[in-house]
Amino acid sequence: MIGILSGSSRKNSNTARVAKAIQRIAASKGLPVSECIIPDFTQYDIPFANGGHLHKEQLSAFQQSVYDCMKNSHLIFVLSPEYNWFPSAEIINLIHQMGNRDFKECWDGKIFATCGISTGRGGRIPAVQLSYVLNKLINVLDLHSVVSGKIFESQFTNRMLDENGNSAGHEEYDHGLEQYVKYNLELSQKILPALNG
Repeated sequence: MIGILSGSSRKNSNTARVAKAIQRIAASKGLPVSECIIPDFTQYDIPFANGGHLHKEQLSAFQQSVYDCMKNSHLIFVLSPEYNWFPSAEIINLIHQMGNRDFKECWDGKIFATCGISTGRGGRIPAVQLSYVLNKLINVLDLHSVVSGKIFESQFTNRMLDENGNSAGHEEYDHGLEQYVKYNLELSQKILPALNG
């Protein structure tokens, strides 16, 4: 199973378009849609630092959906819009709240692939920053996981994909996104037996 964390809580966000496109491409590679989970980030209710901590026994419906997605997925795509050269508050806060030993099973034995989303020429910085943060988390928690070196910068996203993640016919963009998904699916097939063996 693969998980896609679409790190924007806006309805019909560009980030959700990319998430649906990744799901579509994974399905074209033979993975059933039911095995490619996208928690609904429009329901985001993970408390920020001043609002308390998460407890596995008391998760909301959305929090439980993220937990189940991450725990049960072997490959996790982590997507974030680029806001003023930073990842979204939602995705950073998710890592802050769940990036600890209480939620170790969400991070251990996984492949993580990052993607930044922009309506212009952007996306690189959140993808790279998330790679740094995920590598740090894996290091501190002493986990056997890998952050993929293959990132994707989704530029001019609203012109490249419709709201259902279908291609608008831009060949170069489509090729780049397909290669990103294909590479990370193949990476997970090669590395996961060793991580979980």
